[in-house]
Amino acid sequence: MTKIKRKIVKSYEGDIIRLVLLATALPSALLFYFVISAGISIYLKILIILFVVIVTGYSCFSIWQKITYQLRTSINIIESVIFGDGTTRPVSRYKQGALAEFNHTLTGLSSAISTHKQELKEQQLLLTKIINQIDVAIITTDHNNAIVLMNPSAEKLFACRFEAVIGGPINQLGLQDALNVDGQKVVEFQLKQHRKKVYLHVDKYLVNTQTHNLIFITDIQQLLREEERIAWQRLVRVLSHEINNSLAPIASISESLAKLTRADLTQADNKADLHQGLCVISERAHSLNTFIKSYQQLSTLPPPVKSLMSVADFILSTTALYPQINWQLPKSPDISFFVDCQQLQQALVNLITNAIEASNTNQSASNKEPISLTLQWKISEGKLLIQLLDSGVGIANIDNLFVPFYTTKTQGSGIGLVLSRQIAMNHDGDLHIENRDTQRGVQATIVLPTR
Repeated sequence: MTKIKRKIVKSYEGDIIRLVLLATALPSALLFYFVISAGISIYLKILIILFVVIVTGYSCFSIWQKITYQLRTSINIIESVIFGDGTTRPVSRYKQGALAEFNHTLTGLSSAISTHKQELKEQQLLLTKIINQIDVAIITTDHNNAIVLMNPSAEKLFACRFEAVIGGPINQLGLQDALNVDGQKVVEFQLKQHRKKVYLHVDKYLVNTQTHNLIFITDIQQLLREEERIAWQRLVRVLSHEINNSLAPIASISESLAKLTRADLTQADNKADLHQGLCVISERAHSLNTFIKSYQQLSTLPPPVKSLMSVADFILSTTALYPQINWQLPKSPDISFFVDCQQLQQALVNLITNAIEASNTNQSASNKEPISLTLQWKISEGKLLIQLLDSGVGIANIDNLFVPFYTTKTQGSGIGLVLSRQIAMNHDGDLHIENRDTQRGVQATIVLPTR
């Protein structure tokens, strides 16, 4: 005969009732014993026993009811929080004790989760608005490189609706090589019948432990064309100004000399005028030739040949070229960095030359004092900063500071600062020039990587 084993399902409230019954079993048994042993009426004995049973049963039922109510209330509160309703609160007449502490903690947990979910909703709404309004194409793909998201800018760039390409491969947008881009760079890809130059940034994120791709595409074609147009306008303006400065006197003097050739060249005055006119033409031609060579120097700057060098040695070797300057060299920890010493020294020499000329302009002819310049270096945010400070007249027009061939000096070529910045950029750095805040003068900062 097969025995059927029944699995007894226990509950928390059932265990509590069993413990209460167990705790009251011995006193009840003793009470029953004394009642039965007592010499009283049988009816009174039955009445006492029924009273004890009823009181015990009612107490157990009340305990079970209170425990069940509290548990079900807690369950309802947690479920309401899960479904987004954080307004439900536990109701209890107990203000002290473990149950009151539990209800207080549950209320705080419900409020915290509800507030957090509301903040997430607001952040998600803000993020959705940003994604929809930003002028950057955003595309995400799953672990199979299938499209899972496109914002309106991406739809506009690729001239297609997201609903038409969702779930499709990324190569239908011509971005099959985009996922191979490491980090960010400017690339050119085919879009319909046109080639687009864009700024591409590829990143990765995890969804359920699977790697998804996040692609940012900024259409910089129009921006580059606008910047190119502005650069050409500036360059043509400066070139035309410089060339006209040479061609105008040459043309004028040539006309005068042409008239002079029809006169009597044996006269001394005519010979002197002819010689002077030819000298002016020669001088302007040499000036124009110098200008062209300066342009060639700017456009044919060779790549830097870097070697490891001490920044302190570099500073001292540069300042040694100007013994007439009263140098202020604040002490800083020495470091070594990779640099093309000749090119970077040329950039610093150009800055020092400008600082000397600005300082001379700031002094009167009758009160010439030794020029004082400050040359210092420091590390900031992982970059080496070499700073040159003067006490000159400052910069009146910062907008034209790095415009090629623009100069306010009578003997200037207008390429010194442009060449210096190009040298810094070829070293993966930059050049910043600004007026000093606390006093007159200019602060020029060469920014270089430390590695």
